[in-house]
Amino acid sequence: MRDILNKSYLWLCMLLCFYIPFIPVSHALSSIVMGCLVVIALFIVEKPQANTIFFNRTITAFIIFFAIIALQSLFGNHFINDFAELRKIGQTVLLIILFSIIKSPQLLKNSFIAGTVLSSAISLARIIIYVVTTGSTAFYTGEIVEELMMTQRLYLGFFSVIALIFCAEGYFSLENKKSKTIYFCLTIFLLSTIFFIASRTAIMLSLMVLISITVYKLKSKARIGVLLVIIALGIGGFLGNNNLSQRVLYKADEYRESYVEKIKVHEPRYLIWKYSFAIFNETPHKAFGVGFGETQQLLRRKYQEIQTVNKRNWFLSRDFNTHNQYLDFLVSYGVFGLALFLVFLSFLFFNAKHSIYSLNLFFTLTIFMLFENTFHRTFGVFIIALISCCILEKIFIKHPEK
Repeated sequence: MRDILNKSYLWLCMLLCFYIPFIPVSHALSSIVMGCLVVIALFIVEKPQANTIFFNRTITAFIIFFAIIALQSLFGNHFINDFAELRKIGQTVLLIILFSIIKSPQLLKNSFIAGTVLSSAISLARIIIYVVTTGSTAFYTGEIVEELMMTQRLYLGFFSVIALIFCAEGYFSLENKKSKTIYFCLTIFLLSTIFFIASRTAIMLSLMVLISITVYKLKSKARIGVLLVIIALGIGGFLGNNNLSQRVLYKADEYRESYVEKIKVHEPRYLIWKYSFAIFNETPHKAFGVGFGETQQLLRRKYQEIQTVNKRNWFLSRDFNTHNQYLDFLVSYGVFGLALFLVFLSFLFFNAKHSIYSLNLFFTLTIFMLFENTFHRTFGVFIIALISCCILEKIFIKHPEK
């Protein structure tokens, strides 16, 4: 019976990891699977394994962070307004614990790779059909982007980078030639996806990953050749991709010569971050913040100040959050809340520094959070939990269940 429960638990965890890119399609499935995992975990986890998980300082730091900001919201009378975001952070804690029970994390990685590849394949198929049907290769902005992508472009690019790191780890860790070939082919496919969908953040992160792994894993002669190939492919992919050059250089704007002015006009994060810092500077609650709900309300008031009518209506209709996880914690839970979150990240870094793959996972996540509020999205929550467990996996393997 115990073996059946262990296998069922593993398969459900693998299903969750596979399903991460598709979570927006049906939130209910992920919630149902998580509920089943909690029930099964009560029967399969023994005390030594539970102690290893709960007394791990990184997990403890995250639990303390969550508990304190929850108490802050309660005493600050904004718990109800913050409940949606607090629930997601609590869900992250639970997912980290649930994933940590798995003794074969490579299976979780492979499941995530499979889900990301499938989502990428569906997105690429939609794009190809669109190009063939319309004859247009312009899908770099507007509603058409959301229609063509199975997973939102920013997250599909991010997931592709994470899957790329997993593939690189599999390629260099295994001796089996067939498995190495599969991982290599998947790496090429994921890179092609990243450039084809013109995800700026993902391209930057993927180049960082490829260069760092090449420098660390290859010998000097091979290293130089591969680095030159990576640089050539990066430049060629940029110059040969009209959608990417449009998004990076804002070529459609022929009225402004200054690139800085183009960024100010066309990049929404410029105004979002400007207003977010203004809110923090204006609030008397710098130490403990104003809460997630109030932060969003204050941003809406700032968006009302935008002079251009179309731009103002666009910002209000999209209801942009701070688009920076660190800035979000700073405004919403003050210097104290941000400091607690950085403590968790520092513990995660100390666990990651012994592996080039874990380091890449860590820096990919922390850099991505500069551009997105990962705790505001359900699949952001799941990927944070998966990355954290992959970084911590050696601890749980080193101290297995007795």
